[in-house]
Amino acid sequence: MKNDSMIIKNARVIRPDTGTIQDSDLYIRDGRLVEDITNQDDRIPVLDIHNCFVAPGFVDLHTHVFKDHMKDAITPDEAGITLGVITVVDAGSTGIRDYPIFEQEFINKSTTDVRFFLNIARKGLCDGLSELADPEDLMTADELDAFIKQHGQRLAGLKVRMSSSIVKDQGIAPLLYGRKLADQFGLPLMVHIGNRPPELGEVLNILKRGDIVTHCFHGKKGGITDYPHEFKKAASRGVRFDVGHGTASFSYHKVSEVLKLQPVDFSISTDLYAPNIHKPVGSLMLTMSKFLHMGYSVSDLVRRVTVLPREILRMEPVNMSPGDPADLTVFKIVEKQRKLVDSEGYEIDCNRYLEPVAAIKQGKRVWNCE
Repeated sequence: MKNDSMIIKNARVIRPDTGTIQDSDLYIRDGRLVEDITNQDDRIPVLDIHNCFVAPGFVDLHTHVFKDHMKDAITPDEAGITLGVITVVDAGSTGIRDYPIFEQEFINKSTTDVRFFLNIARKGLCDGLSELADPEDLMTADELDAFIKQHGQRLAGLKVRMSSSIVKDQGIAPLLYGRKLADQFGLPLMVHIGNRPPELGEVLNILKRGDIVTHCFHGKKGGITDYPHEFKKAASRGVRFDVGHGTASFSYHKVSEVLKLQPVDFSISTDLYAPNIHKPVGSLMLTMSKFLHMGYSVSDLVRRVTVLPREILRMEPVNMSPGDPADLTVFKIVEKQRKLVDSEGYEIDCNRYLEPVAAIKQGKRVWNCE
């Protein structure tokens, strides 16, 4: 056993599907967790992470990582590995027109695992932010069929952005078209919600089990709290909800207001790109830290960036058990005062926050903070 093995010592192991945290060592061989490694010798790498947590690799379900093609996008590794995140999902930066560049330059050349929601507009977000204003720009079913046959392996679903500045005078029509494509090809929709029109109630009524509403806690007019009936019905149908923090799409106050209407098992993501990588978002772990301050447990937060997004992406379930892939996030809880701001400019003084320590992919340490 040489460099195909690793021992992680003194780990606080989080098993997200049970919510348990156990102090133990971990053993890795051939890219997967194993019960033990026998015949140990000095050639096996050892990572001692005393007082740090280790969990299945974090997934950021909403990022924009098509740098130099979409305005203000960053690279997958800037949003991923260097922030302790193993998998990032690009949420509609690219459509079918530019996808070959995205695949060649970013998916294939990044250390971070990259998945994507395909924008239903051929040009994606590469020519500006009103991609759904012209129905002639929407990809056809034949084009999507050909795309899936060639590039479908990392495809998470289709992205439709429903805000007035995006759809212009098209209203709900782009979402109805996206619904038709999604149903035809058995794909979920990720739907951005923001400023009306169209009305969110109308949007929610179109969504089905497995679809994802991102920016679910935004503080703009016409959000979820203005449509309690439609929200409750969507949640009962199995529509999923995702944070998608972003520059303008997360309000501390809306979290409690929305969840009082209907408790939903939301995933946590960042909508990370260049203007918000420092403020107000920062990183996936700082976004999680805002919910830590609201009283969510560490193990529950980990579940919201591992189990829930992996279900959406139809990835292999993981629970830090022997046989699971050794794609791991190592982090610590820093006991220190820090101000964390939401998208409305409201600050909280927190005294505990998550900070990345290392990232392990396929059993090898690919990044660490030291």
